[in-house]
Amino acid sequence: MIRSRHSAAIVALLLIAVSAQCPAAISGRVVDDSTGLPIAGALVRVQATEAPTTISNANGEFTLNVSPPGPVNIGAAVAYQHNAAVNYVTNVAFAVDGLTNVEVRLARIPAASNTSYVPLNASVCAACHPEQHEQWSTSRHAGAARNTWVLDLYAGTGTPGGSAGYVFKNLHDPGESGFCASCHAPMEDVFTPGQLAYDAISTGPGMDGVSCLGCHQQSHVDDAFINGIAHVNGKVIYRFPDDPDYITGLYVYGNLPDVENGSMRNSLQTQFGQSLICAGCHQYVRPDNGAPGQDTYLEWLSSPYAVAGPNFRSCQDCHMPNEANAGPIAITAGFDRPASQRHRHDFIGSTPTTLSQAILLRTSASESAGQLLINAEVENRGAGHSFPAGVSVRNALLVLDVRANGQPLTQTGGPVVPWYADDNVPGVQPGDLAGQPGKGFAKVLEGRINDQGPVVRPVLFIDAERVAENTIIPSGATDVSNYAFAIPADLPVGTEITVEARLLYRRAWRALAVTKGWTETTSGGPIEINVAQSQISVLSAGTRATGVPGPGGLSLLLLALAMLGIGAGVATRSRQS
Repeated sequence: MIRSRHSAAIVALLLIAVSAQCPAAISGRVVDDSTGLPIAGALVRVQATEAPTTISNANGEFTLNVSPPGPVNIGAAVAYQHNAAVNYVTNVAFAVDGLTNVEVRLARIPAASNTSYVPLNASVCAACHPEQHEQWSTSRHAGAARNTWVLDLYAGTGTPGGSAGYVFKNLHDPGESGFCASCHAPMEDVFTPGQLAYDAISTGPGMDGVSCLGCHQQSHVDDAFINGIAHVNGKVIYRFPDDPDYITGLYVYGNLPDVENGSMRNSLQTQFGQSLICAGCHQYVRPDNGAPGQDTYLEWLSSPYAVAGPNFRSCQDCHMPNEANAGPIAITAGFDRPASQRHRHDFIGSTPTTLSQAILLRTSASESAGQLLINAEVENRGAGHSFPAGVSVRNALLVLDVRANGQPLTQTGGPVVPWYADDNVPGVQPGDLAGQPGKGFAKVLEGRINDQGPVVRPVLFIDAERVAENTIIPSGATDVSNYAFAIPADLPVGTEITVEARLLYRRAWRALAVTKGWTETTSGGPIEINVAQSQISVLSAGTRATGVPGPGGLSLLLLALAMLGIGAGVATRSRQS
């Protein structure tokens, strides 16, 4: 009897082992919850895993070749199509290994729109998504509707000195909006596209700026209008379903195909996994003449990172990277998702750290015929768009300081820092850099204010008529500039000549910042960032204009050392110091 019980236990263990080695697939159907009819083309996978996916066939049938260690949910979704007659929210169904009759029922999104819809405040989302909400609350997106710089430029009321200089409302026809609110307060502007004045934003959802629903209720971004005016003005489509049994604010869109149809009504909007979803606000032109406002999306589209392959990077890969660890997306869900399905929501942009990682500076120097020749390279190696990018007030400066015995050498060749590196105050103040050896990187727009009077540069995109200068560095490109400095004839052989190069990033034109009295960004960061710095030195070999070495054996030795790369300047690369 004892032996029989032992034999039975052994057989049971063997059966378990065999079944573990021979997993049984899970199969079933995806059907329309309203009609019971099969849904073809639905994406099906085990919820919150990285297991293989499959697509339902013409009969709605699917088979998942997975062997879960226990009970699972099978998620299904049909990608949202804004022109489709019927669209669905995602849903899940319970299953275990080997189950063959799983039925995932997808509910239809109501076709009618809620004409009296009042969006939810972002604080409502925090109840279930506290981690994402906390990250978002520190982002520039969260402060977009309360941006003091924009308010200074629009109405002059953002900071104590904001009324000085350019103020849009004072210089344009009454009623013109400037389209600021279209991107800075989408959940209020959406109801009167392009008509909301930036200083008239007043509702809670509007003051939330680029909020949770400001992104997650975008049902479509039309790439046919990618060069059009920003956001809802011919580019972004919002969908606010009218459901008598449910809250319109809980109908959302995202890139997860396996969200249960429970507390939220989620639809798979595949553009959330594409850079295109960002183009609604980061690619726009002046509507009446096509002058560029932002070209960030098209800059990415022409970058090496937009090419399919191992080096592909979307906007989200850099600005919404995966979390480091698995964890919940919604605390009410009761399960964790892998890190690959969890994206950060703090939308990190240009900081000292990110800039120094993306933009490299290299310099080298040599002496020839009484001249110190300097080569400077600025490489945009890590950014998926141009440097600088975004709104046209951003600019960067390469500044060289070349000295011997503490005295600056006279520049005899090469570019100088452009005019926009100075303020408009008479005289030279600390921070004025125009005319010094170096170069500028910017997109300078010019035009007539309110299309009247003389041509002004730089101007904001809403007044722009054309691009006056464009020296920004495309993604993956390297800007090369060369300089020459005269070495004094009486400079002793072996004198150390120092070359310092600095690459500065400015978030606003210096004249604009000084006029408005801006001393920090709207989020409390620095207006000017030292992106990279390079210091090299060259020992004068005593060459003269004829190219003949100066007298003395020491000069010959130094020249020999220089030729060996010991005395000559060596190319260096430096980041944030």
